[in-house]
Amino acid sequence: MNVSSDEILAVTMATEPVVGSNRRGEMAGAGWLYALPRLDHHRIVCVGAPSAATLAGLRRAGEVTVAGRRDRPDPAIDGSIDLLVIQGRGGLAYARERALLERLGPEGIVYLETPGPGPAAGQAEPSGQRSGALPGPAIILDVSPFYGEARAVVPAADRAMSDAVRKMGLEGTILHKAQFARIERWVTARSPWRGLTRRRAALGGPGLVGAPTVPRYIHELAAASGRDLTGWRWAVAARGDYDSQKVLVLLAARGAPAPTGMVKVTRSAAHAGRLRNEADALRRLQDLAPSAGRVPVPWFAGDHAERAVLGASLMAGVPFAARATWSADDPALADALGWLTDLATVTARPVPAREVGATLLRLLERYARIQAPDSDELAALRHRFQSLADLPDAIPVVMQHGDPGTWNLLLDPTGRTVFLDWEAAETNGLPLWDLLYLFRSYAVTVGRRSGVRDRSEAAARHLLGASPLADRLVDAVATYVRRVGVPAAAIEPLVYGCWLHRSLKEATRLGPGQLASGQFVGLVRRMLADPAAPTLAKLFALPADVDGDRP
Repeated sequence: MNVSSDEILAVTMATEPVVGSNRRGEMAGAGWLYALPRLDHHRIVCVGAPSAATLAGLRRAGEVTVAGRRDRPDPAIDGSIDLLVIQGRGGLAYARERALLERLGPEGIVYLETPGPGPAAGQAEPSGQRSGALPGPAIILDVSPFYGEARAVVPAADRAMSDAVRKMGLEGTILHKAQFARIERWVTARSPWRGLTRRRAALGGPGLVGAPTVPRYIHELAAASGRDLTGWRWAVAARGDYDSQKVLVLLAARGAPAPTGMVKVTRSAAHAGRLRNEADALRRLQDLAPSAGRVPVPWFAGDHAERAVLGASLMAGVPFAARATWSADDPALADALGWLTDLATVTARPVPAREVGATLLRLLERYARIQAPDSDELAALRHRFQSLADLPDAIPVVMQHGDPGTWNLLLDPTGRTVFLDWEAAETNGLPLWDLLYLFRSYAVTVGRRSGVRDRSEAAARHLLGASPLADRLVDAVATYVRRVGVPAAAIEPLVYGCWLHRSLKEATRLGPGQLASGQFVGLVRRMLADPAAPTLAKLFALPADVDGDRP
């Protein structure tokens, strides 16, 4: 089947990158929302002023009215309330005085939170958080950390799930480590809740009547795909600093000691397409021999409240960084590079080189608009990409992960690499790009562990300069091009195209004044300035004098 340039990198090319559209810290909060039966609420009343992040999250769930503020008159609240959010004991007193609890609709939910650490085992609940304080059924929740945005929410009675969340490192904190240490010492010294790092909240209201144990929106999507979650347990993890990062809902079967499933939910409709793409990619991967035990198994997928939802198996393993040796002969690195080569080998489909060149030239047009290169830089890149038009050999397109940084990898109990987060996957992706990006993420850590604090310089030491780790890259690329069938003349344009592509993705996380200091645009410009750098020279001379079978 012929593949045109319009089909190559189709996921990437479907969305125009916007500078600063995914900045660190500009995320919607209220992570506890994902524990509710549903995520859409017509009328939301907040008693007490929420944080800016929480308010952003609530506004994505419905129309928000903030009441009970001393600096402003009480607003008029007409009609029934779908979601009532109460902050603190004073907020509960206000809600009772205004009879807001009685205004909950037939599917209404109330979320009540008292700031400060939660009680230790065997101690009384904070005032107002007993189940009798709320109408209808109620659930007591552990929320962490004890101050700031909710990053993890677990039913307080479920000790096993609480332990699992902690062991998986999902509790999180919005404080820097030094700040957190100071506050934790203060809590230990002065608070009756000594040393605890969670707070308590209560979830109640008529909307919980007859609700399944897992959030209803998840239960219904799973049931529609033939998966019964009756009696399963849950925990919410809403870590991350970017709005594009998904909220996770861990799932554990009745009586299971640990979660075996995970649901990813987008924070808004803006990022739903990426999660739908992951669902499609995981379904395609299940039919490929290299994928067995290496990628999550999709359970169900769908949409709810303009958000995308994906349920999948929870892969067993430890973070890649916990076992890596950060050396040229690291077996974990060799396994990861080898698996990406295996995947590319079984999915490779040859296309005319001119179609790949046309795709890279379209990326170059975006690069010119965003990075504003000078005429010499633009001409040098255009020359490399246009050279593919005269290449007689075909270039394979491959199944591409799209974001195989070491942070998206696990090592399973047998030492095999597991690849997570396929949101950026491309059915018709370009060869070498996954291999290069994985290696760069590894090289950054190696460089920083040797004392190089600047990430760009840490990566350049092994992507451009000579080192045993750089030789490992050359060997991996040699094996890849031989097995996948990449023409030697295409290696240089593909390498430049990889980092140009990453610079466009990075631009969404930067402000206009930061573009020139981006890591990937800097790498492109360093390569153009020194095309004879030792590792570049070896890569661009492949496959001559390189044994592609070397491990």
